[in-house]
Amino acid sequence: IMDGLSGKGKPLSTVYLELWCRSNDDGFVTLSKQAETAYASGFCGERAVSTWKERVRRLEELDFLKTKPGVSGNLHYVQLWNPYRVVKHHRDQDTPGFRHDLYNALVERALDIGATDLD
Repeated sequence: IMDGLSGKGKPLSTVYLELWCRSNDDGFVTLSKQAETAYASGFCGERAVSTWKERVRRLEELDFLKTKPGVSGNLHYVQLWNPYRVVKHHRDQDTPGFRHDLYNALVERALDIGATDLD
């Protein structure tokens, strides 16, 4: 769903998943190793970190997370928000690029596993 919101050719899901895997139980991440995080998100080469930073900024623009500066620059601290709630917000706002078919599949899966985040 977030890849559709990001614009053509700029997928976000691998970046979000990597941040999610690094986060604590409260969704907080410290990004002291940005090159490593960029690589684990699927970016390599000379522009890996800058491309990764662009994707993090786009995730912030779409309200999936909030960044704060720290010792490693403007993207040192990240707070991840509940992705179900963010996706629901985009559905309610009918954000360009939002795919209702994918949202319906997400709701169906949430019901299957007993998740209540979309209530």
